Amino acid sequence: MKINVYGGAKEIGGNKISVDVSKTKIFLDFGEPFNRGEGIYSGLEFVDIREKLGLRDYFEFKLLPEIKGIYSEDALQFTNFKYSAPEYSAVLISHIHSDHFGDIGFVDENIPVYIGYGTNILNNVFNEIYYTYKIEHSGNIVEIKSGKEYKIKNLKVIPVHVDHSIPGAYGFIIKSDEGNIAYTGDLRFHGFRPELSYDFIKTAQKHKIKVLITEGTRVKYDIDKNYDNKLTETDVEQKFYEIIKKTEGPTFVHFSFRNLDRVRSLYNAAKKAKKILVANPNFFYTIDNARKLIKDLPETKKNQFLKCFKKDGDVDDEDRRERGYAKPYLENSIDYKWIRKNSKDVVVFLTASELSQIIDIQPKKGSFIFSLSQHYLEGEENEDYYECLMYWMQHFGLDFYKVHCSGHSDEDGIKNLIKQIEPEIVIPVHTEHPEKFREFTKKVIIPEKEKTIKI
Repeated sequence: MKINVYGGAKEIGGNKISVDVSKTKIFLDFGEPFNRGEGIYSGLEFVDIREKLGLRDYFEFKLLPEIKGIYSEDALQFTNFKYSAPEYSAVLISHIHSDHFGDIGFVDENIPVYIGYGTNILNNVFNEIYYTYKIEHSGNIVEIKSGKEYKIKNLKVIPVHVDHSIPGAYGFIIKSDEGNIAYTGDLRFHGFRPELSYDFIKTAQKHKIKVLITEGTRVKYDIDKNYDNKLTETDVEQKFYEIIKKTEGPTFVHFSFRNLDRVRSLYNAAKKAKKILVANPNFFYTIDNARKLIKDLPETKKNQFLKCFKKDGDVDDEDRRERGYAKPYLENSIDYKWIRKNSKDVVVFLTASELSQIIDIQPKKGSFIFSLSQHYLEGEENEDYYECLMYWMQHFGLDFYKVHCSGHSDEDGIKNLIKQIEPEIVIPVHTEHPEKFREFTKKVIIPEKEKTIKI
């Protein structure tokens, strides 16, 4: 058995894990690292990776590993790395976050890519919303279902749903004659559906696991030092409600609407406070497509607690493909003048690029809730962002709040997972603190990037 962590070793995200067992080679995730190009392109204002040249620039700076038999001929055509027929029988995608999914467009279209039903739905939605979210399907997608066993050459693979900050997340049990492997993907036990993650543990317990490859994003509590790191999604909803209820002006809320549990929390809180939630067409379109995946997502049509916000600049432009899906929502939309007039009764969802809408709304007072991970606000690389955000808060007289619970298990959850599964070996990935795992078990192998682990 050979395992090579090409991405996710001593870092959070970018999972790209090769497994070579029972004469079968597969990849677990094929994600894009968060810090790609840092120190190479980050200081150059007009220079970036030349995507039209496939993997040429990526290989030059080792932003992607040169791996035989995984990349497509198109991806390699402008490089000196010779194309060869696929050597991998599958890529198993745990969920649709870019740090697990973002490099899938470079994979040979003859290699099956296994994704969940929910991931497939959301991929199609986000591919409409974002121009470069993912390369379109190449006919190699295999849609999977939790608990069903799939034969991949000499392996048997069982996907098992887990709870994460996006629906359609899976872990995998890989059965082989050299021993069984369990891979958690990203998971948590404090969201709305903890039973999903416990299902993964129960399934792993039934299949005597030799190697457990597990995430460890939050195995050191100080990662969440500026948040209450025991907060659950239910707590987030309650804190949203308390802030919205007491705010006399508009409440602005910022997070990624791909976090559909958070969308539900915000809607429930606004409705309970008897205020109207205002958001962009993308927000509405995602809700309507994800309702079959998430319980209790609101109906968007004729809902007195929801209104679509048509911003200045949302002009009808036939060349922009998002106009097609956005048009039904924009037909009955409101603008900043309506928000200004009804400011005491409004909650405004804002994406990262929509902060300027506050200029149009001109609140005299109000609140701003930041509902993303703390790492977006701390560290030298984010100092300018934090200072600018605080300037806007002061300029418009907005009270600033941080309310968030992670999509990742805390230290106790990971410790319990290892204890319950009882693997022979643990390989920690998606963590900056793999050494912490030695406090949970003596059977730890800390991976080095692109160095093969032989078991």
